[in-house]
Amino acid sequence: MEKSKTLYLEKLDYTDDESCKAWWFFIPDKYSNKKAECTERMGVINCLRQGFPYEAVNFVLENTCVSRKDLSNILHISTRQLNRYHEDDRLSAEQSNFLYELSLLYVRGEDVFGDRPTFENWLQRPQMALGMEIPLQLLDTSEGFRMVNDLLSQIEYGFYS
Repeated sequence: MEKSKTLYLEKLDYTDDESCKAWWFFIPDKYSNKKAECTERMGVINCLRQGFPYEAVNFVLENTCVSRKDLSNILHISTRQLNRYHEDDRLSAEQSNFLYELSLLYVRGEDVFGDRPTFENWLQRPQMALGMEIPLQLLDTSEGFRMVNDLLSQIEYGFYS
C-alpha cells in the first residue's frame, strides 16, 4: 500500500491565475525578472498590448510541435515576415494575442492530458469530434481556438477520449 502524501497549503502556488501562467508559458527564463509586471489579468492585458518578445517565437519553435509554417498561420503573417524579426523585436498586440491563445491552449492541454507529448500527439491528429480536422490546423481563427478548447473541456469531463 502506498503511503499517503501530506498536502501543505502554504506551499501551494496560487498567486498566478491561469492567465498569468499562459503569459509566462512561452517566455524564456531570462525575462523572469519582469514577472512582477504580469501577475494578474489586468497586467497580462498590458503585457499583451506591449507585445511578446520575439524570443517567445523561437521558444515555441524549439519546444513545441508547432512548425514555423503552422506558427505563421496562427500569427497571420508570412513565414518570410516571421523570419525578418530580430531578437530584440516585439510582436504586435494582435500577433501577441494569437500567441497568448496558443499558450492558453497549451496550459489547458497539458493539464487535461497530463504531459506535453501526449497533448501534442493529440493536437496533430485528426479528431472525429472536429469533423476529422487536425486541431493544430484550426488555430488560425479565434473560432478554431474556441472549438479546440471546447473539445478539451469535453475530454476533461469524459465525453471524448
